Amino acid sequence: MAKLFLVLFSVLTCSSVYSATLSEPGVYSLPMNCVELLPDPSPFINYFEAVGRGLVTSNRKLSSRIFKILAIREKVIDAVDRQRDQHPVDKLIRKTLCYYREQKEPLKPVTYDDANFVSYLTQSMNELENKVDEVVFQWELDEAQRKQFEKIVEKNQQLIQAMKMEAEEQAEAKVRKISKRAKNQVKAP
Repeated sequence: MAKLFLVLFSVLTCSSVYSATLSEPGVYSLPMNCVELLPDPSPFINYFEAVGRGLVTSNRKLSSRIFKILAIREKVIDAVDRQRDQHPVDKLIRKTLCYYREQKEPLKPVTYDDANFVSYLTQSMNELENKVDEVVFQWELDEAQRKQFEKIVEKNQQLIQAMKMEAEEQAEAKVRKISKRAKNQVKAP
């Protein structure tokens, strides 16, 4: 009876840890379809996050690296939302996951804790982190250049407005002068 109790207790404890680790709703199996025409990256992002949450006790280092990439993604997401482009980090996560889906396991369901997938992701993580850094740097550089160009355009816009006002004043003065000359010519005969 004591053994039965211990077995039930350990099963309940393990299921509690498991449910606490994966308490948030998400995707726990790698999406089967990696078609580029599907614009929604959320199944891939949710799966990537599920891998991080699922490995938090068994592979802390990989889990930490996944959460770091997701944190960088969140830092950039607000600014990207203002643009029509897809998030650059989302594209990289999707490409990494789809490479595994297309090249390694095109048919078999791949859960978040699949040993072969975890091994692949561990090996790919350095490259993914470097690409994320490059993409975020390029995005920040483009954003800084865009802001600089907007300042130049705004400055030029003010100059254009000033030139238009000056041109209108000159045009009004010239029209008055022409009108006065025309009136003077009419009085002469």
